[in-house]
Amino acid sequence: MGIRKNKKGFEMSFSMIFSLIAGAVILFLAIYATMRFIDVGKESTYAEAAKSIDNYLGNLVTGIAEGVSTKISFRKETRVMFSCYLPDNANNPFGKQTIGFSEESGIRETWYNSTTKITRKNKYIFANNTEQGKKIFIFIKPFYMGFKVDDLIIMSSSTYCFVRGGTPDPSRIIEDLENLQMENVKVVDNINECGKGNITVCFGDGCDINVYSDSYSSQGYDEYETGYVQKGSDLFNYAGNLLYGAIFSSKNIYDCNLARLGEKTATLSELYLGKISQVESKGCDSRIETELYSLSQGFGETTIVDQYQTAKGMDEYNSLANCKIYPGETYGNI
Repeated sequence: MGIRKNKKGFEMSFSMIFSLIAGAVILFLAIYATMRFIDVGKESTYAEAAKSIDNYLGNLVTGIAEGVSTKISFRKETRVMFSCYLPDNANNPFGKQTIGFSEESGIRETWYNSTTKITRKNKYIFANNTEQGKKIFIFIKPFYMGFKVDDLIIMSSSTYCFVRGGTPDPSRIIEDLENLQMENVKVVDNINECGKGNITVCFGDGCDINVYSDSYSSQGYDEYETGYVQKGSDLFNYAGNLLYGAIFSSKNIYDCNLARLGEKTATLSELYLGKISQVESKGCDSRIETELYSLSQGFGETTIVDQYQTAKGMDEYNSLANCKIYPGETYGNI
């Protein structure tokens, strides 16, 4: 039995094949161009957003205030990424930080990885490597080494629960935090009141973050003026308002900014050393040359407490002198 052939088979002309291929290519290019346009648009948006954050921070300084707090709100779930770089040459004597920005997206991927970063060489931002949320909370505290070195900018999107009580008494720190009126910080009497989803902070053992003091009022210091903060296996030595940087910052960001502040402390100390000869020519005795020379050596994480103690002693001498070398913490923030 022979096989019958179907003589009604479908045939495509060359022009039809060409039209289909060309149409597919055009569609692909149109989709690609659209996505590229979206990407470029995002980059521009994120650059503007990062710059807005940067400019916003630039307008926040403590001035004569002991602390300033505020927040930034976003329309969508947002990531702000921080990096910190150590001083490396004469053109970058105090190191730098970068701020990146990303927004939750429903196109192609959950998060768009922006390559846009804003660089700041004159800011000291303490935060986790990535802060994520619809709100970023900010507060600023001045940092002194006798003289004012700079402002510490603390940024966080997480919620923190501080537990009262401890040895020594942390009431000074608790009162300080309450005065800032931060929405993401609450204070409780018992850790059981913190609830889920909050990062707990104790002045002693038992929390996610534990703060320890090695300074007491009997020594002439405020409680928790120096000490260390423990987060898991990470230890953060602190002095003065660096306590807040230690609580709210990643370890690498904290260490980097500590080194950067050490370089600025050293530079300012050298400038004040040069001023001593000016006041001595007027018959004044500064009495702080030895301390300024020590501070001009900078400090690392392991020596910050020792250098802070040097600065405290220097500040006492300077505040009593007839010719003051610098305006100190106890008589005006300039």
